Amino acid sequence: MGNRIRNLRNAQGLSQVQLADSAGMSARYLGEVEAGKRNVSFGRLNALAQRLSIPLTELLDFEEPQIKGVVLKELNAYLESLPLNQLLFIQRALRQLMR
Repeated sequence: MGNRIRNLRNAQGLSQVQLADSAGMSARYLGEVEAGKRNVSFGRLNALAQRLSIPLTELLDFEEPQIKGVVLKELNAYLESLPLNQLLFIQRALRQLMR
């Protein structure tokens, strides 16, 4: 579950401090949760889900496609804001990486 929280947090461009503060916990506690060193209560999971703007069930569902969907949504929003020349550069770079 810690990896899921970390992936969702990173996909939204949030630091541990930002997410922890807005969810009412310390950054150290959140770091330990993400590292799998600490259990997290239902109440804190709910606070994290609310701050991440996802249903609590998504944190409890261990299917990777949901995290992938969040990442794709964030990437798409970012890409839509770029001018064509930057999009073409990224497209070429991705093609090179995928070879």
